[in-house]
Amino acid sequence: MKGKPLVDPHQDWFLLSGKRDGGYTVLKFTRLLDTKDCEHDLPITSDTLRVIWAYNNAIPESEDGMTYHGPATRGSKSINLLEPAQNKDALLPASAVRYDFLNRNVSVPAEKTTYWCEAFKKPSINTKQHLVKYAPVIQKGNKGVVHHMILFACYTPFDESLLERGYNCYDSSKPDTMIGCGNPMALWAVGGEDFYFPPDVGFSLGAVGDPTYFILETRYDNPQQRTDIIDNSGIMLWYTPEIRKYDAGLAEVGTLVGDFMMIPPRQKSFQISGICNSNCTQAAIPPEGIKTFAYILHTHLAGRKIHVRQYRDEQLVDVLAHDDNYDFNYQQMRWLKKEKTIMPGDSLIVDCFYSSTDRASLTLGGIATTEEMCVTYIYYYPRSEFSSCQSLVSPRDQFSVLGMNESLADFDVSNDTPNHWTKLMQKAEWTPSLTSELQRKQLNGENFHICRKGDYSQFPEVPVPIISMYPSYVGPVKDRVQDCLSSNASTVSTTVSALEMTSITADNSANSQVKGFTVGIIVLFLIHMCM
Repeated sequence: MKGKPLVDPHQDWFLLSGKRDGGYTVLKFTRLLDTKDCEHDLPITSDTLRVIWAYNNAIPESEDGMTYHGPATRGSKSINLLEPAQNKDALLPASAVRYDFLNRNVSVPAEKTTYWCEAFKKPSINTKQHLVKYAPVIQKGNKGVVHHMILFACYTPFDESLLERGYNCYDSSKPDTMIGCGNPMALWAVGGEDFYFPPDVGFSLGAVGDPTYFILETRYDNPQQRTDIIDNSGIMLWYTPEIRKYDAGLAEVGTLVGDFMMIPPRQKSFQISGICNSNCTQAAIPPEGIKTFAYILHTHLAGRKIHVRQYRDEQLVDVLAHDDNYDFNYQQMRWLKKEKTIMPGDSLIVDCFYSSTDRASLTLGGIATTEEMCVTYIYYYPRSEFSSCQSLVSPRDQFSVLGMNESLADFDVSNDTPNHWTKLMQKAEWTPSLTSELQRKQLNGENFHICRKGDYSQFPEVPVPIISMYPSYVGPVKDRVQDCLSSNASTVSTTVSALEMTSITADNSANSQVKGFTVGIIVLFLIHMCM
């Protein structure tokens, strides 16, 4: 579409300054975070937003005289405009030493999605150190192939012969010794950047009880199923002997990954929720509680919104994390503006909303891009045994929507492999009434809960499995967009925030005489939700 941009009848953007320097155009401007102009402006929140830009060097004679910018001078980028600022230089001490965990000439399989694992031994350190920063290393040419990487710590006996080879992480031939390597320590996903720990927190390395061995899981996307991709990407770590006050921990909350997670086709919004049960936090979290300081949200391509809600004594305490504009290709580890406390006995509800309007068949849970997940990773301190707290709606409850109650009498819930019942669900005709009934089961049915330590062992004081109904005290997720639509447009109480945008220009020569900064270069700057 080459139509001219429409002029907003109510102008809320105010230019502060503009300059052109070295081939760059820089505009600095302000706008209320929430203008209450719901028809023309989106609230600027901590959700993912998409910045859409375009420019043209032609000098217009008037506001209506802009010419088409062309296909080569435009673009877009997902971004979190309100990401808390960090003084990164202050967060990396001069004593920090770099150590790399890199894949070793992996011949990426000719599969659309591959999870590849390689084993590594810790750096040669004999005293406690603190991991204070990590960053991705993406091999040149493989930026679109490496989707995410997770470095897992191993807390059980390890077979050193595995250091010499890699393997498919979720293949049936996976070595048994890998079962105890389920505690994530560092995570990076597409769109993410370097991660720095807070100045008083670090991940412990080298101390008694700390892991000696690690597994690097790399997810490769190879939609063309090429056979010529070789990869040496990985994760760089920086650690220091300057011990900080707290050891960091990392916990995974949400739904279990498997075929019993089901999203019907042609749905504008379908909700699946994972429950971290109060029994688990009671056993895993110390009496004084833990402080969360960062998180990363994760679904696959159908995911649209994710919320993590915290309940205590059946009352909503806080929304720990949220993104109403989730973008699969922008998965940045996010700092909280203010640390939040999780106490033993709290419940955490991870709500994921999916759109399957472009899908003609049932979407199942799984590791492939076209399958789905609903997971959040939370960094916290002080470190405890709180590592994995997830749930799954009872398969019996889900399959009962097809009237299979009697046939399910001997159903084996421990078997999470594809089976006869899942195939029946895939063949079902997903009418509005059938879809509505499955949604009701998701939000009102029986749940199975898993509560694990870092070595994948269970807490002895927690029954296995925990079986409970979906908590009746958990209400619907609040729609913040609807809040905007129903608000009084004349009431503005938000903060004015200065935003700075930089875009590359095609010209840095004589046309740099900027008249009111509407000529010389025209920049179209829009903010949209990721849809």
